[in-house]
Amino acid sequence: MSADFVRHRRSLLTASALLGTLGATALLPPATASATPTAGAAAGPSARYAGEAVAIGQDMVAVLRDDPRAGGPEAWIRAVPAHWRQGDAYMYRVLTRLDQAHGTARERGLSLSLVGAGGSAPVLRVTSAEGGTHTFPLPRAGTPDARGCTLVQESSIGAGTVAVLSNGPRGPEAFFKNAGDGTRVAGVVDRAHPALPESAGFVARIVNPYGPNPELLTTMEGGGHPAGTTDFPAPGCVK
Repeated sequence: MSADFVRHRRSLLTASALLGTLGATALLPPATASATPTAGAAAGPSARYAGEAVAIGQDMVAVLRDDPRAGGPEAWIRAVPAHWRQGDAYMYRVLTRLDQAHGTARERGLSLSLVGAGGSAPVLRVTSAEGGTHTFPLPRAGTPDARGCTLVQESSIGAGTVAVLSNGPRGPEAFFKNAGDGTRVAGVVDRAHPALPESAGFVARIVNPYGPNPELLTTMEGGGHPAGTTDFPAPGCVK
């Protein structure tokens, strides 16, 4: 690890600590923030609100899902941090929800509508005040994303670094980003590549990647943090 890299990461420890304090409650909507998914359960509390997250502008994401057993097509509109990137955790504050009974809404200057909710290919239509329109297809009913099987959470691992952990039908996966500006660092760990290479500058390894309770082991060199482990979220549906 270069000296410049270490100094930069040390300078972000304060932001990292704050994120670690706030991250646990940010992952779940207010009604379920006190509940914790149980590993191996058919669906933890947050699974009801999980799905395929897409950025729609104005620091918002739409979490799209289409599970007939949970009410059919839905779009949960959530506020996210300004530096949000695809793949980041998205279980932040709920602004509104679109479904078959309530198919339109307006948030932060955007007009939102759930189109074709009664058909086989529903989409979310987003129109800005300037007249630009974008459509986002909902994941196909019956697929893991449509059921909210893959859950995502963020965890501070020290030295100004955040691990973004996910778990679903493909097993545990994690990538890493700078706590200050959200830029990604190092690489990705998953079942095929459970440990980062030495060139990453810190240690990150999935413990028990094929088991029911995988953990991420990390050692942040130069950051004054001992090795630690972080639990992956339990998947939102049976694998």
